[in-house]
Amino acid sequence: MNDFYVGYLPKAPTAVAVFVRKAVVALGLLGVTMALVLVVGQMPFASSSFEYGKLRSLEGVVVTQPFPALLVARPGETGKQDKYSRYLLVAPGKHGADDLVATFDGKQVRLQGQLIYREGGTMVEITPGSIAVIDTTPAVQATTRDLGTVTVIGEIVDSKCYLGVMNPGQGKVHRDCAARCLSGGIPPIFVSTDGHEQFLLVGLDGRALGRDALREFIAEPIQIQGELLETGSTQLLKVDPRALRHTPDGLRAASRDSTFGQ
Repeated sequence: MNDFYVGYLPKAPTAVAVFVRKAVVALGLLGVTMALVLVVGQMPFASSSFEYGKLRSLEGVVVTQPFPALLVARPGETGKQDKYSRYLLVAPGKHGADDLVATFDGKQVRLQGQLIYREGGTMVEITPGSIAVIDTTPAVQATTRDLGTVTVIGEIVDSKCYLGVMNPGQGKVHRDCAARCLSGGIPPIFVSTDGHEQFLLVGLDGRALGRDALREFIAEPIQIQGELLETGSTQLLKVDPRALRHTPDGLRAASRDSTFGQ
């Protein structure tokens, strides 16, 4: 006769209890295995950081074009051409730093802020009211090189979130946030599909684009052709927003064939 168990009985038959025990253990192991598979299969986050709450004091020369930045001399290389680090400057929240640094262009200053960084770029979120002019002003001049016309496939992102405030800071899930950041004056970055190339986007005149000029193309796969410039360690891509086109999904694979400096 088969074992039969009625739920209100205090104890299940031995055969039923053994079966249930084995089933629970098996399901538990299956759940743990599936969880591990999902974790391992997830794309890892980029190595980026926002030093929220950790104020640093920095000294350098402010430049306002095409985007606010602080040129900081690299230790031991003062006086050598292009031997400085360029830190993009932004204000707290979803705002650029144009208003904060407008009166400091070309001046050596000391300021406080929180670092935002990722491989390929560093940014400082300025603490409002912390900028002070230093008496001596070094002769820092940015040398710009024209690297020719390039064609790349990738995505437009806002630099503040992409560099570290949010992770991953790209893709369609980040589109609305990026649109608001760019509308607030955060510098736009074009990131190639493989993530190996990053370019600050500027207009054909080399100056900042209109804040909503790129709205239609944010977080969308697109192909861009433009003139590539290099100033210090920063690469700028001069583009005409009117010439931008969405990229069919099939062209994503072509990103590895994108050409630079040709």
